[in-house]
Amino acid sequence: MKSIVVRPPKEGTELVETESPPQPDKGEVLVRTLLTGICGTDRGIVNGRLKFARPPLKREQLVLGHESIGEVEAIGGGVELSKGDIVVPVVRRGCGVCLNCKIGRQDFCETGNFVEAGIRGHDGFMREFFLDQEMYMVKVPPQLKEIGVLTEPLSNVVKALDQLWFLQRRTLWTCEDSTYNCRTALVIGSGPIGLLFSMALSTEGFRVIVLNRRDPSEVESKITEQIGVKFLKLDDGVPPADLVVDTAGSPSTLLRLLPKLKNNGAVILFGTTSGEREELSADVITELVERNVVMVGSVNASKEHFQRGVTYLSVWHDRFPEALKLMITSEVRPEEAPEVLKAKSKGEIKTVLRWSQ
Repeated sequence: MKSIVVRPPKEGTELVETESPPQPDKGEVLVRTLLTGICGTDRGIVNGRLKFARPPLKREQLVLGHESIGEVEAIGGGVELSKGDIVVPVVRRGCGVCLNCKIGRQDFCETGNFVEAGIRGHDGFMREFFLDQEMYMVKVPPQLKEIGVLTEPLSNVVKALDQLWFLQRRTLWTCEDSTYNCRTALVIGSGPIGLLFSMALSTEGFRVIVLNRRDPSEVESKITEQIGVKFLKLDDGVPPADLVVDTAGSPSTLLRLLPKLKNNGAVILFGTTSGEREELSADVITELVERNVVMVGSVNASKEHFQRGVTYLSVWHDRFPEALKLMITSEVRPEEAPEVLKAKSKGEIKTVLRWSQ
C-alpha cells in the first residue's frame, strides 16, 4: 500500500510501500482514500518547523495527512455505516482522562496528551487505505464527494465561530432586525481558511471584507465575487469593523487593524506562524479594555463541528458551487507529493492528492 511518510523532526517526506490494514473488527471501518488535502501544517512538518509533530510510540515514521475524504470499503460488527458510504475522519483523538475528552470535546483537551492523525502520535490519511473507528467518521452526502475534503479545515472555522457566538452573548450584538446584516467582518488572509471564514460569515449575514497585502489573484477575485464579499488591499482604506479574523498569523497586520474595531468588537486569532515580532504597547491594551474588545484563540474541532461543516458545504453546493470548485486549485498524484509538499505554489489555494476515484 502506498503511503506518504515523514520522520519528524527531520525534514523531508517520501512515498513508500507500507503494510495494508487488516479487515475491520467490531466498531471499525476500512476506508479507501479518495482525496487528501495539503495545508500549512503538513508543510510545516515536512520542513521541520513544527516541533510538536511526532510519530506513533515506538515508531520512527508518521503517515502524513489530516484533511481527507474516503469511501467505506468494509465494516466490522456493530457498525451503522455501510460499504460505499462517503466519510471524512475526525483528526484529534482524546487523552481519555480529562472530562472534555470523555465527552467528545478533545478539541479542548486539558492534559495535552491527545494525538492527532497525521500530526502527532497517530498515523494520518495520506495512504491508499486506513482502518479507523466508526465513532471518528463523519458521513458526507455523495454530491459532496469532490469538495468534501474541505470539511476538516471548515470544521475549524465552525468551532471558532461557535466561540465567537458564545462570547458575544455578553452584549446585544445583533442588529435591530435580529440579523447580523449591519455588522462588518475583516478577514486577514485569502488562503483556504480565510475564504472559508468569509463564506461562513457571509452566510450568517455579515458584510465581509477579505484583506491581503496584494491584489487578488484571478481565482480569488472569482471566488469573492461569487460569494458576495469584498477583497481589499490593506492600503485601500479599510473601514471600521465589528470583527477581525486573523488567519495569517501576522502580528503587524493585526495590530494595524485593532484601531478599526468598534466598541464591543471581537478578534478571532486563528493563524499560526513564526518569526515575525511586534510590540504590544500599553496604549493598545488600554484601547482594547476601554472599548470592551474580546479576543479568542481557536484551534481544532470536535465531531459536531465536522458535521456542521458538512451542512455548510451542502448549502454552498447549491448556492455557489463554482466558488467551491475554484477553492481546489490543483490536483496531483501521490507520486508528486514529495515535491508539492515542500512549498506552496503561486496562486495556490488548496492542492489535493488524488488516491482513487
